[in-house]
Amino acid sequence: MTHASFRHEAMATHFEVVIAGHDESYARQAAAEAFRVLDRLEAELSLFVESSDIARANRLEEGASIAVGDDALQCLLLAAGVAEATGRTFDPAYGSVGAPGHPQGAPVFTLDPAAHALTSRAARLHLDLGAIGKGYALDRMGEVLGDWGVASACLNSGGSTVLALEPAPGSAGWAVGLGEGGWRRELRLRRRALSGSGVAIKGSHLVDPRTGQAARRSLRAWASAPAAVLADALSTAFFVMADPEVAAFCAKHAEVGAALARADGSLELHGALAAGDSGG
Repeated sequence: MTHASFRHEAMATHFEVVIAGHDESYARQAAAEAFRVLDRLEAELSLFVESSDIARANRLEEGASIAVGDDALQCLLLAAGVAEATGRTFDPAYGSVGAPGHPQGAPVFTLDPAAHALTSRAARLHLDLGAIGKGYALDRMGEVLGDWGVASACLNSGGSTVLALEPAPGSAGWAVGLGEGGWRRELRLRRRALSGSGVAIKGSHLVDPRTGQAARRSLRAWASAPAAVLADALSTAFFVMADPEVAAFCAKHAEVGAALARADGSLELHGALAAGDSGG
């Protein structure tokens, strides 16, 4: 079966949508609609777009509030949930400066879902959804394709986060590479996401929010999860965590998998990846 592939630049990287089971003209229209949603999300979530909800939040004084859109609210709620679950090894607000007397460990912002409101509790709020926004966008784009009747598709952002929907008929899943060199292995993903974090491209840019120092890990870490937003955030958390912390997290969350690169290039697998779960 033929596959139609489309690319689009957004969020400081390229996004790709590969669609199976439809003629190219229809697939192009569906992909274009998904990219329109992507552009809207960038305008709402980007740290670098002055009018975005995130940029406006970062200009708030302590105690001040703003109204945020549905997607900013949902992405921030998901980010806060991952931050709590991972012991703040992932934290979109780690760069914030607490207000005088602010309790240690207390949130530097609060959300009121009913009012769609965000309130700063920091002397200087610094939100950055760079480690979760691309995954959130992939999930939303997947929903758009579903609305267009596209069931078989694979989406990725810069090759670092992949969201596999249903595979093409007759296929076991979408082929995704994991690892490097002679230790590289191929996964067949379906209805699942995989994301990787490392320092090969951007250098030592990942910070341990618990200490404010650069993460100690120097080799790549991957996370597998049912949704791209979770895989995206968890790959950052796994890069920051020590190996026993990653193993414990995966043991507690059966739907999550992790792969950690060793110095010899081999992979240490945990959770769903160790069990060979590439999707249901």
